[in-house]
Amino acid sequence: MLEQYDTPLEILYLILSIGGGLLLLFLIIAVFHLISILSNVKKVTSKAKDTVDLLNHYLWQPIKIMLMILDKAKGVAEKTAKSSKKKSK
Repeated sequence: MLEQYDTPLEILYLILSIGGGLLLLFLIIAVFHLISILSNVKKVTSKAKDTVDLLNHYLWQPIKIMLMILDKAKGVAEKTAKSSKKKSK
């Protein structure tokens, strides 16, 4: 097989073509693995987004409502306290 490659330049071309083919094969495998990793990342971020949405809906929204009620109650209590002080004078 190597009889047809007489000059060192022909042998260099053979080695470079084999090396290029192996490099191309490696890059194809690497891209395939990168695509699968990014697909897994997409699934994980989707599940994390769903979890954060659930926490926002079931945890933060009731807390916000309670804080609004407390603010309103504080305002009513202050008005009541002011009016009771005026009546007691």
